[in-house]
Amino acid sequence: MKIQCPRCKAAHRVDPARIPDGGIHARCTPCGARFFIRKKTPQPPPRPVATPPPPLTACANCEQKIGKLEPRHKFRSHIVCHECHQRLQQVERPRPAAPEPVQRSSGDNARGSSLDTFRTGLPRPAAKSQDASPSRNGGRPLGFRDQFLSFFSHDMAIDLGTANTLVYLRRRGIVLNESSVVAFRMINGHGREVVAVGLDAKRMMGKTPSNVKAIRPMRDGVIADFEVAGEMLNAFIRKVRRRTPFFKPRMIIAVPSGITQVERRAVKESAEQAGARAVFLISEPMAAAIGAGLPITEATCNMVVDIGGGTTEVAVISLGGIVASRSIRIAGDEMDAAILRYIKRKYNFIIGERTAEMVKIRIGNACPDETNPERIEVKGWEVMSGRPRIFWLNAVEVREAIEEQLQAIVEAMKMVLDRTPQELTATVIDNGIVITGGVGLLKNLDQFLAETTGLPVRVADDPLSTIVMGSGKTLDSAALFRQVVDV
Repeated sequence: MKIQCPRCKAAHRVDPARIPDGGIHARCTPCGARFFIRKKTPQPPPRPVATPPPPLTACANCEQKIGKLEPRHKFRSHIVCHECHQRLQQVERPRPAAPEPVQRSSGDNARGSSLDTFRTGLPRPAAKSQDASPSRNGGRPLGFRDQFLSFFSHDMAIDLGTANTLVYLRRRGIVLNESSVVAFRMINGHGREVVAVGLDAKRMMGKTPSNVKAIRPMRDGVIADFEVAGEMLNAFIRKVRRRTPFFKPRMIIAVPSGITQVERRAVKESAEQAGARAVFLISEPMAAAIGAGLPITEATCNMVVDIGGGTTEVAVISLGGIVASRSIRIAGDEMDAAILRYIKRKYNFIIGERTAEMVKIRIGNACPDETNPERIEVKGWEVMSGRPRIFWLNAVEVREAIEEQLQAIVEAMKMVLDRTPQELTATVIDNGIVITGGVGLLKNLDQFLAETTGLPVRVADDPLSTIVMGSGKTLDSAALFRQVVDV
């Protein structure tokens, strides 16, 4: 223990064990002064004083309780919540010269007359609800600023498909329908320059020199090449914009229901790279059901089979949500590859992917007429002779080539029906099954699925644009947006 002489301020070190409890007299060696030393007793640490939590306060405008951790703001000397403060700052109107008197309730007597002027001079917001419109910041209500920017920006819905990309522009409808292909030229083996995008790039597939490549950045319904997908989206957005707007647009993008969180993040980052202010995702079966005009908000079974280029989505929708779903990566691309393999195995002919797709579109038939099938002339490379040849292919052979893919789609439908509650399954007989997607244009596909499943099946009016139309309707309707969009 250290002590200090009161006269000369000299410092001394004393063993506390040698000091008795009552204290002892000591003498300073340098100056000879005598003073009394008391034994120091350890003091307990001061107890922390518990600060009472701030009381719950009611917002002076919307009368909702403000939580303990929520920020408090003052507006005209009244405490308001964060949402009301932002809204009142933007939408404030001048006070009327002679406001009409407001009839107070028993709880308003303590607030004073200034609060009545505050309420009557400004519009009061609607009551808060848990299903408020989501925004980019993760589920909070869209404020006046977002609504103001949405009015002036070109908000758009995008069907980012494996084969085709469709863009729906708000207040204008579908403005773009292009192939999801990008052609770029390699520069000195390091950098690359985009040559063509969309239909122009698709015409180059299989016909490019060594320094030019035409690729599809989307595979199996998800992004396979992140940078190329961003460049493709950016080029499509530049095409649909009449001029460069001052405000960035919001985008709602349809994605398969079975993709992972990493794939979802890749889609969002690609859209943000293309210049989006906020990106929202909607599942393709939900968008297809909305585009087909099904009553998704009612307690009835709405079964949708969306067969696109990379994935087949089968889902049962009721009360605005997906009850049961199944996503398989067997669709139009797999059918093209199956036709290519079939021709090579049976005729020893090699054809390209575009030729196989053309064969599927022209004479593809799920229930062909075996007595008088359609035929088509196909040009290819004969393996035995090593030279180009021409041969004929009929619809029965194409049906045999895609038999495996059709059966896989039927099995996915049966699996979804097996997972669906019995009360909903019973209503499928009345409502039927709706087919959407590009493969929905295959001839007699509805007849084949109806015969296999024993249920009524119909094809949507425009199966190729059903998803983007459903996404566009969701973008236009605030109530539908809150219910079905993933934030």
